[in-house]
Amino acid sequence: MCLTLSNVSLSCPLDFIQITVSGKCNDSVALPLYFSQVLEVSETDLLLIIDNVATYRVQNGSHIQINPFPNADLSAIQLFLNGSAFGAALHQRGIIPFHGCSFELNQKGIVLCGYSGAGKSSVTAAFCQQGARFINDDITPVIIDESGIWIMPIRTRIKLWEDALAALAIESENLEKIRPSTQKFYVPVENNCQDKLQLNTLIVLGIHDNDQNDQYELMRPVGMEKFNLLRSHIYRKIYLKGMPKAERNLFSQLLKLSQSVEVLHILRPQKSSIHATMEFIRGQL
Repeated sequence: MCLTLSNVSLSCPLDFIQITVSGKCNDSVALPLYFSQVLEVSETDLLLIIDNVATYRVQNGSHIQINPFPNADLSAIQLFLNGSAFGAALHQRGIIPFHGCSFELNQKGIVLCGYSGAGKSSVTAAFCQQGARFINDDITPVIIDESGIWIMPIRTRIKLWEDALAALAIESENLEKIRPSTQKFYVPVENNCQDKLQLNTLIVLGIHDNDQNDQYELMRPVGMEKFNLLRSHIYRKIYLKGMPKAERNLFSQLLKLSQSVEVLHILRPQKSSIHATMEFIRGQL
């Protein structure tokens, strides 16, 4: 289908962010503090160009303007809205965007971070198959207020590759692809957590560099090691190069979080199964 402005229907993961689809984004960011060929950033204004998809203008953490490329795929526009553009809005609002999934297990809020390919989405799906309540996939907003540190639920679905679906005995036939050209699928989860939940434990899942190491390794970082581990898993951290006030605020937030929340760093074998990883994590909680 030829994409026109009249047939574009998009939604944002949070209701307080307004979405506008137009034929042209406004002019470049005034006095950007960081810029490249595809990105311009100031404290409250960001312009992001995703080639052959759309240009996204994110302002004041409350408005995202989208200018689709001709013949762009609607699912791709939505994917980057839910990811890179939404992450910018969270940074502008002073909400911590962790690059991680989240779920509730035994009435405890768990965030599972990790770089792409670590297995955070597939392990989260495995937990949800065994009774955990799903909260977020890929991006988990965390807010800090006078009453505590909270996981903020957003409208999101677990995204899994075909091999993970097979390992979890999930049929892909009736699932929606995240993009037509990608063998990655949205997986519906019935047992969702709709309310904010106190963050109890943040886990960083990594993979051993040595393919001969077949053991799981558990570390409990402290001090600056703990702080730096948290900081390394902030979603779209590059935006902060143009947001010095937001970066200072994030520094303070991460200090408080590192003093209040249990953080586990787990390395898994390269050839470990999803369920074995889930059971190892369960044993630490």
